[in-house]
Formats: sequence, structure tokens, C-alpha cells
Amino acid sequence: MQMDATSAMLAYQTQKKETVVAFLLWFFLGPLGAHRMYCNRVGSGVAMLLIALASFPLMFVFIGFLSYIGVMIWWLVDAFLISGWIQQHNYWVAARIEQARHALPEQSVTSPRPVS
Repeated sequence: MQMDATSAMLAYQTQKKETVVAFLLWFFLGPLGAHRMYCNRVGSGVAMLLIALASFPLMFVFIGFLSYIGVMIWWLVDAFLISGWIQQHNYWVAARIEQARHALPEQSVTSPRPVS
């Protein structure tokens, strides 16, 4: 199905990710991996969440401090990666929409007539 420029722009606007939103999630919910989940890195976001949640009860046994320090270092490194993730996602969305814009019209459902 082909789409015109207006519907392509609308599709892009609804599917793109915002850098500001990602950085707000990083700042306020960063150790819980919310920014990673927003940036379509759900697996590592869940891992970050589980490590952070497991660190709190383990802080009584000192190992919780070490794992939480690891999460905090991971959180700080992510600050330098977020912009690239968002840019990569938005390029991917634009390429997918552009591909849909230039797709060939769908073939008819009826089968072709046999050649005599």
C-alpha cells in the first residue's frame, strides 16, 4: 500500500522517539532501566531493573553496595549512548516509512488468466 507525504509524516511523528523524554527517564528512573526500555532495549532494561531491585536487600551484606555501584556506573555510561540510540531508532522508522511509501501496489487477489 502506498502512502502520500502527509500520512508518511504523520506515521513518522507517531513512531519516533524523543531525546528529551529519554533523558528525563534516564535522570529520574535511570537506575531502574526505564530509559533503556523506552529506547527499545528491553532486555538490558529489565536486567538493570532486577539488579537494582536485588541490590537493596543485599546492602545489609555489602555485596548489594557493589552491585548497586555497578548499576550506577552503567547508568552514567548510558548518558553518552542515549542520543545515538534515539537517532538510530528514528532513522530506522524513517527508512521503514520510506520503504512503505515506495512499495509496489498490491497485486490483485484474482489469479491470472491462463495463456492459450
